[in-house]
Amino acid sequence: MVENHELYFHGRPDPASGQISIGLVLVKQGRVLDTMNGSVSYSGSREKAQWEALVQGMLFASSHDVRRLIMKGDSKYVINYMNGEMPRRDFTEMEHLLIARKKQLLFDQCFFQWVPESANSQAIQLSRSA
Repeated sequence: MVENHELYFHGRPDPASGQISIGLVLVKQGRVLDTMNGSVSYSGSREKAQWEALVQGMLFASSHDVRRLIMKGDSKYVINYMNGEMPRRDFTEMEHLLIARKKQLLFDQCFFQWVPESANSQAIQLSRSA
């Protein structure tokens, strides 16, 4: 039986460096398997940072041969879109949604769940230390 993995993600813009910082925490059965933090070399809004963290999180989980994934993030905006809420007529957001949907195909099953910041604190701290 293939078990679920959880991946906590957080992204934030870093105006000082002009980059987006991300933090990722891969969990299985309540135990942290691996973490990652880093930055991408372009800037963007808080929403763009969360989208980038979501996509990088799916790539990170895929590199660990995860087949069933629950993506957990504190951005209601991103989670709601991935759960079927129609994006506003912002072509940039639609582009991010399309990229994330393509990465979702890396898994047998991939779900999206909103969590409060208090439950996502490790990913948030990783993004701050990137």
